Amino acid sequence: MKRREFIKNVSIAGAAIALPSFSLNSCCGQTAAAGRVAGTVRTRLVDYVNPMIGTAPLTDKEYVGNNPVPGEQIYTGTVNPGAMVPDPNGYVCVGPVTGFDGRGGHMRGSGYRFDDTTIMGFTQLNGEYSDVNRLLFMPTVGPIKTSPGSRSDPGQGYRSERDTLREKASAGYYTVFLTTYGIKVELTATKNCGFHRYTFPASQQANVLIDLANCRPNASDASVSIIDKRTLQGTQKCGRETIYFRAVFNKDFSSCGTWKNEEISQNSTSATGTPLGAYVTFTTTAGEAILVKVGTSTSSQSEAEANLAHEIPGMDFDAVMQQAEALWIPILNRFTIEGGSDGELTNFYTGVYRMAAGPKYSWFPSYNLEGMILARDANWVSQRVANMRATWGGGYWGPGNVSGLVGLYKMGFRNFNVNAAYQRLHDNAMNGGGAAGAAYRKYGYIPADSGVADYVNRSIGLAYDDHALAELAKIVGNNGDYNYFLERSKSYTNLYNASVGFFCPRRADGSWILPLDPIEPHAEDVYREGNAWNYLWFQSGDIPGLIGLFGNVDHFIAKLDTFFTAKYNPRVPLRDLTGVIGLYFHGNEQYRHIPYLYNYAGQAWKTQALVRKIQTVLYRPVPAGLCGMDDFGDLEGWYVTSALGYHQVDLGSEDFEIGSPLFPKVTLALDEANPGTFIILAKNVSDTNLYIQSATLNGKPLDAPRFRQSDIIPGGSLVFEMGPVPNMKWGTGQPVK
Repeated sequence: MKRREFIKNVSIAGAAIALPSFSLNSCCGQTAAAGRVAGTVRTRLVDYVNPMIGTAPLTDKEYVGNNPVPGEQIYTGTVNPGAMVPDPNGYVCVGPVTGFDGRGGHMRGSGYRFDDTTIMGFTQLNGEYSDVNRLLFMPTVGPIKTSPGSRSDPGQGYRSERDTLREKASAGYYTVFLTTYGIKVELTATKNCGFHRYTFPASQQANVLIDLANCRPNASDASVSIIDKRTLQGTQKCGRETIYFRAVFNKDFSSCGTWKNEEISQNSTSATGTPLGAYVTFTTTAGEAILVKVGTSTSSQSEAEANLAHEIPGMDFDAVMQQAEALWIPILNRFTIEGGSDGELTNFYTGVYRMAAGPKYSWFPSYNLEGMILARDANWVSQRVANMRATWGGGYWGPGNVSGLVGLYKMGFRNFNVNAAYQRLHDNAMNGGGAAGAAYRKYGYIPADSGVADYVNRSIGLAYDDHALAELAKIVGNNGDYNYFLERSKSYTNLYNASVGFFCPRRADGSWILPLDPIEPHAEDVYREGNAWNYLWFQSGDIPGLIGLFGNVDHFIAKLDTFFTAKYNPRVPLRDLTGVIGLYFHGNEQYRHIPYLYNYAGQAWKTQALVRKIQTVLYRPVPAGLCGMDDFGDLEGWYVTSALGYHQVDLGSEDFEIGSPLFPKVTLALDEANPGTFIILAKNVSDTNLYIQSATLNGKPLDAPRFRQSDIIPGGSLVFEMGPVPNMKWGTGQPVK
């Protein structure tokens, strides 16, 4: 694809308006917008889900921010392409692992990278960060090997090369061909169980290895017992958690054994300690399938056995695979899209899949609140609201999830004792938060010399929590507390240094630590995974107050313009900062609201341009399709709602900020409690027609660049007229009452 200039200078009514020069590059053979067509190519929405997206790193120099750091690798989306169902228990995701080694913490968070040439096995539990890869099974042919070998020297272990052309993943299914052994691997899952189908060549020694030593975190203890000729069970203790498992095969073993400290004990039926493992061997004919189903539990061996008996009573792999897929269909079918390219639809439905994966993605409602409400029904959301324990003060970022609780309450999710929740949060805000909370209450910010890391962003984040808590105080009718916390929420201004125009580090005696390089990134000291430019926009609960710090809205706009157009060229790159547009990093979860801030300054058309650029160049329907860690669906969830046309900036509100809708027509299926459909139309939308000319909301003219969750009603609609040049007057009015 030839390079296309996405936005240059435009002329409106004879006036030349200089815009940031954004560009659209070809990437990995296909951009998200490639081949835009009316209608869809595939017959089922579930066929657009591609869990391979995000398994390889995006390497475009323009977008990786001077990465990689020397000796490290660039982030992938750190997702695992393995099989899972909605709402799995814990981290049940049956998928491949290629290596746990490597510098950089989360560089190998999922245990899998598409750009690795070998696979070391298939684990039943897979997370996104560097803390969950457990119960590794590996089919082999030939002599028993007790260690996987290394990525650089795979022949020393049981690793296998793979055929990437025969590696595929879909909703609830994963498959790959192991070329070293000639074995086809297929995986599917239930809530608590994994199901493997290995199609072997003819062999007198077709093996399945169960390696209880190679896991993450490291195993401190393990056990295995071979119960009979088709069954084995055991435990694996990692950190403070013990996983119990029971594995049942479809055929008698011809032989079996265990190993410990790499010493193989043939015909041994039990072993304890670490490192250890077990193996079972079969005689197979060409094309014979060996199946193994694996039940898991974090509670007991008996529960692992019961889960397996209940969820996979037989040995019908195809039936379980179809069942897993069927569980995803109702979620995906809540979004019916007309138009869009094959790549855009793949990005969208894969985003829904990742965003809505369930309780293993534990950050709800901290992220993608607006997307989850659409993807899951009201009962699902309400159950999680009822069970959540909202906190004031959220670790190294600063904010807890007070804002999420408040936003959900405003949206009508009220099946919790709001007075009790408020009292708990009030007490925590007055006395909790550890050393950071104590310093914040004493000084009105966290001093640089207080012994607390990430002190600038945590100060701003705690102020945001206070802003949300003030809203909750108003909800429960405590006006005195409302005024108190609202005033205290202005504390973030204590770190704004007007002479340099940024939030800066400050000592306990009030003195500033200057000079400050606002471009140079910080990992875990002044700022967390960012720089002064990034955290200038962190306070999303008080945008008018932030604008006031700049003096006026024109200065605010000028600063935003610089942010999105200045060149990022740090002395030392930081691996967390990727997806670079100017000084903006879309690859880090704390910054994805920033493109929508032009809406607050009367220049919604700039938000539209930025959002469309991000949709187009930083989301790709290929393994190298994500510009940073997916963060439990937050990165892909941004695409879902922005493609619909909006994003939530302040989680403590019910307001959604409008960007640039991507599809001509989307029909949203509203849940059973309030059944019906809501339609989003973007008339004349195209690659060039990305600007909103006018809009109506539920039949009324809409001139504000935002609307409310309560506006999404059965029989309602949000209709945009799109065009190729900005309508600079649209988006300057007030929301529909």
